[in-house]
Amino acid sequence: MRRHLTLLTGFAVLAIGIVGSLMLARVWMDWRGIWPAPWVIAALAGVLAMGLGWRFLPAWWRGVLLLAPLVMWGGLQIHPGWFLAAAVVLLLVQFNAIRHRVPLYRSGSAVINVLDGEIRRQGVRRLADMGCGDAHVIAALAKRFPDLGFVGFETAPLLYLVARWRCRRLPNCRVIFRDFWRESWADYDAVFTFLSPEPMLRVWRKCQREQPKEGSLYSLAFEVPQIEAETMMIAGRFDLYRYSRLPRRSKDHMSGV
Repeated sequence: MRRHLTLLTGFAVLAIGIVGSLMLARVWMDWRGIWPAPWVIAALAGVLAMGLGWRFLPAWWRGVLLLAPLVMWGGLQIHPGWFLAAAVVLLLVQFNAIRHRVPLYRSGSAVINVLDGEIRRQGVRRLADMGCGDAHVIAALAKRFPDLGFVGFETAPLLYLVARWRCRRLPNCRVIFRDFWRESWADYDAVFTFLSPEPMLRVWRKCQREQPKEGSLYSLAFEVPQIEAETMMIAGRFDLYRYSRLPRRSKDHMSGV
């Protein structure tokens, strides 16, 4: 319900921005006797809409509101075939956003470095990236740890092909064109995700059911609702959260058994 209200609010703000821009254009016409260029009206509408929605809409709406009027104006000048081509490319890249409400994000080198340290400290032997995109993360880690195993799951066709190409010379890195929800996670002592807030509780529950006892979930940017992370690490622009499958016994506790 909240998503629908946000969507309606966004469209309402966009409409107000467009109407406001047209009213200002009319004032300019009355003053100077000439209408502003159409692209100027569209750009002004975007600025007005972005300003109106700045405080009470999610941050990602700002770019949408700013560019939407220009895209609408540009659509009147562009052959429809280009829109079809753009829609096909968008479907191939953002397929998971439509199917699972998980849009494409890309992790940076800081994330790879933090995971590098975690692999060494936690003794990870096999890591899976659930929604690996172009395999940027697992390919970099596979090069650093040639004796360990890395698996990526991706169902966006174009990204899968890029990921396969990236990992083609890495025997310890495999990319699978399959829905990770349908696969068992029992073989992975570390699971890495950079998804969205929507599926995080479901991800955590799947880890609890299927991962090895000392497995870990690493979630970049998005916390598991109502579950406290064992560790939070700074990874560039985002935080990386670690959730243990089961609490690890300390050496002192084990010695007293």
